[in-house]
Amino acid sequence: MNGRGFFYGLLFAGLLAAPVAALAASDQPYVNLFGGNTFFGPGSHLDGGGTLGLRVGQRLGQHLGIEWQVASAFARLQDQNKTSANQYSGSVIGNYYAFSGASSPYLSLGLGASSDLFNQQTGRGTSVMGIFGLGYEQRLGDHFGLRLGLQDQLLFDTPQPQGGALNNIQVTGGISYFWGGNDNTRAFPIIAPTRSEP
Repeated sequence: MNGRGFFYGLLFAGLLAAPVAALAASDQPYVNLFGGNTFFGPGSHLDGGGTLGLRVGQRLGQHLGIEWQVASAFARLQDQNKTSANQYSGSVIGNYYAFSGASSPYLSLGLGASSDLFNQQTGRGTSVMGIFGLGYEQRLGDHFGLRLGLQDQLLFDTPQPQGGALNNIQVTGGISYFWGGNDNTRAFPIIAPTRSEP
């Protein structure tokens, strides 16, 4: 399987995983729109730039969660023309939340794929990407929340001249919208039978 096929296969798997997780979970599903900056590792020949992305996820209990993430980092080659070399990535991430309340720090571990252009000679290539991250989530009522995150994205077997792995650091902040969740109200209230006095 070539790199592009792996990339699209991973995205398809992520699309399937999100609704399955939502059905099995005990908390509200959410969508998180985030932005920030990506700092590309030494040897990438890239200047970092802004990052935009989207996460769809579900808390699977008090401490565990799963989410699907897609992002684009607006990078440029370190050449005379500052050629556009945007990074596109998709990943499936598991989160461990320290607390079960409305605010909690969390740890992230994930696996995905990243499409990158490191120079004009090698062209664009797709690499397997491992993710380790730290973050903080703050709920703002029933439907909204704020998130801050730091991800170390480790790209394996990159198509750079020296080959090998490459670390990117992504710093983001975003807003989340939560929907659904557990609803203890009944559509038709149950009325207990009345007792008639003799």
